[in-house]
Amino acid sequence: MVSKLNILQNYYHIPLEDQFTFTYDSHKYYLTNKPFPFYFQKYISLLQINPFKIIDNIYQQKQSQGFILYQLLNIPTDIQKIISISLIPLEAKTINDIKKEWIQYYESILIYTSLNSLEYQIIYYTLFTLCQLSIELLNHYFSSSTTIPCSLQHQTIQSIEDIYKIENIILDLTVHDLLNLYLNDFITLQQLEHIFNENNLTSKELQLLLCYALFPKTCLLYYHKDNLIQKRKRLMKYNKKLSSLILLLQKYIQIPLFNWIK
Repeated sequence: MVSKLNILQNYYHIPLEDQFTFTYDSHKYYLTNKPFPFYFQKYISLLQINPFKIIDNIYQQKQSQGFILYQLLNIPTDIQKIISISLIPLEAKTINDIKKEWIQYYESILIYTSLNSLEYQIIYYTLFTLCQLSIELLNHYFSSSTTIPCSLQHQTIQSIEDIYKIENIILDLTVHDLLNLYLNDFITLQQLEHIFNENNLTSKELQLLLCYALFPKTCLLYYHKDNLIQKRKRLMKYNKKLSSLILLLQKYIQIPLFNWIK
């Protein structure tokens, strides 16, 4: 079996570890002997751009024992285009499926968490309550058989570099990217409202956005990596952004009076 490490060293004179993607000399690279994942191909097709160029090896050949080295180009990021693509439905899932996924997700992270201090307990129960509330709100707005559209989304958007990560394109709820762009400060609350109006988002979509926003996935995603200080900061930022979003959504949809929504 050919090692990616050997390919990089022997054909490109790049002394790096064997990785899926990597950075070398300030450029992002991707070495593979397989086609791009289907969702990524579809995403690039919708963007109508090619974010990569093929790098010739030291023998001026495109392939090295079946492997191709791609370099990520510096392409201006069009946030509006990303949002437009994220709102194009491709498939659908039921509310019942969504509830099962959310419950399995938060239980897999929180159920075996050690609570060795009062502050850990506060953070834990805050996240757990938000998870429960998001499920309760799904039940309030939708029946279990209601179908919800899914589209091409980014698993995470922490930086501009995440936009074109090959392994980062997934199929998820159409509001996924919209929420993450807001939570991670790529768009402001005012821009978010403009997107609501410009794209004529329906009450159903905004209700789903609220449910998804209450599900604290951005905090859960890094729960086991963050130390206590990082957990606290992440949760404080999330709560602040969530409160502002709820105030905005109250202009468009009716929100029931829960203890956490005032």
